[in-house]
This record gives sequence, C-alpha cells and structure tokens, in this order.
Amino acid sequence: MDGDEVAPEPVEVPLSSIPEEEPVFASTGATLILPSQMPRDPRMHVALLFILLASILGTVNGYDFIEGDGGLVTDRGFIYSQTQTANLLSTSAPGSAILTGVLTLHDDTPGVNFTIEVVTPVIDEDGIQRITRPSATTDSQGRFRLEGLNPGLMSMYVVNMSNPSEGMTHRILLSPGALFEPYGFTHLNLDFAAPEEFDLIEQKSNGLTRWMDLSEEQRGKELYDPTAAAVYDIAGTIFIGISVIAIFFGITGWRTKSTLLLRTGAGLVFFSQGHYYSSCCLGLLAMLTTFGLHVEEM
Repeated sequence: MDGDEVAPEPVEVPLSSIPEEEPVFASTGATLILPSQMPRDPRMHVALLFILLASILGTVNGYDFIEGDGGLVTDRGFIYSQTQTANLLSTSAPGSAILTGVLTLHDDTPGVNFTIEVVTPVIDEDGIQRITRPSATTDSQGRFRLEGLNPGLMSMYVVNMSNPSEGMTHRILLSPGALFEPYGFTHLNLDFAAPEEFDLIEQKSNGLTRWMDLSEEQRGKELYDPTAAAVYDIAGTIFIGISVIAIFFGITGWRTKSTLLLRTGAGLVFFSQGHYYSSCCLGLLAMLTTFGLHVEEM
C-alpha cells in the first residue's frame, strides 16, 4: 500500500565490533589502619597510672577495715562511731543495749555467784543525769545477762560475792542496734584473775584492797563483741574486690585502647576508698582523664 510506511529492519551489530574500555585505577592516598594499629593516646597512660595508684590504696583501705586492731580506724572505733549516730541511723536509744556473757575462773571452771555490775548514766524526766548500776548474778554456768544499758563506753565491775572486796574493773564497749534494730547485743567472755594476783595486789596496798582495776590499761583496748564488727570486715573485703576488678578493667582498657574499659575501671576504683580520701581524688582524676579521650574503641 502506497500510504503505509515500511519500518526499517533492525540491524544486528556484531559484539566484536564494540570497543572494550580499559579499566582505570587511581590511588586516593588513604591508608586503612586497624584499631589495634592506631597509636595509643598518651592520656591513657595517665589514666591507667591513676587507676593503679588508687587501686593500691583501695586495697590498703580494705585491709585496714579487716585488720580490727590496727590501721586508721579499728573495730572498736567503728563500733563507737555507730553508738554516736545510733539515734540518727537506727532506732537504738539509751537503755537499748543488752549485755550477755560468760565468766570463767583461772582454772577454767565457771564463775558462779559473781556479781556483774555496769555503771550506766540515765537522763531523768527533768533532764538531770543520774548514775544507775544495773547488775546481775552469774548462774551455775557462769552466765549473766543485763538489760537497759546504754550503747557506748561503760565501766563494768566483776565482784566475787564470796569475798566482796575482791573484784575487777573493766572498760567495755556496748554495741548499738544495727540499722533499724531496736536493741544492740554484746556478748563477752570474761576471765577472772587467779587468787595469787589478788594476793599480790593486797600486799602492795598493805592489805587495803584486793581489787584489780584494768580501766586505764584497757583504754583503747576496751572489751567488745567481735561479731559486732562483722559488717566492717565485710566492707573491707568488698573494697579489696573492687580494687582488683578496677585493676583488671584498667589494664585491659589500656592494652585494647578502650576508653570505655578505662572509664569503667576509674569509676569502680573511686568506690574502693573509705577513709583514704586522697585516693578518692586519684579515682576522680582517673575518671576525668578518660573524658578527654574518644568514646569509640581505639
């Protein structure tokens, strides 16, 4: 038909006639560095040093807590400090201390029919302080129990009722109630001196007394219940554990160039300090040093 246009037939082009493009390679000058190959920030050395020093002091602090009769604060000092804050931190109040114990003679037999007396100051309704002397008598097993005492430092008298002029004076520390406990319990194991020791005292006093006063000798070495310091010992163990963990995080963070691990170690070691306040500052400095580093793994 004359009016119709005829579509051109497609022309097949052989693939061999298409020119191939040559690949072009160009260097950008960038170098790929693995995290382990990156240089360590010099401030990491400083942070690790602070962590190690604070951890060492934290360990010493823990041993100070565990060592009951040595260090900056002793078990007696810890118990006494509790008695001073008893009304604030617990429901303990004057008259809330209970004393129990066992009296043993020089030959390891029970001290039977001995009087145990504790001098206790009491504030009456008019605000006037008066002295009471609650007492108890030991039973056939040498046991005794006194109630209505005050937490804190007290004087205790042990009287031989077979010879009332013969006895001993002790300086004791009565425990307050723990936290919300209304009563504080103190248990003492007492030893009564041998007759020969009282004979010597009588000779030195020209027969005036057979009384042994240990109150001055026991100043700072008061008789106390060792179990009352158990919380103190537990705290010391926790401080040592925190210090060891902080050292692990600090060294691991330094070796792996990890800011987060270093910061974790610095945060832990801050809480390993008790009354070593200078080491608290070291832990704080270690923490502040890590904030100058990058947060991502280095």
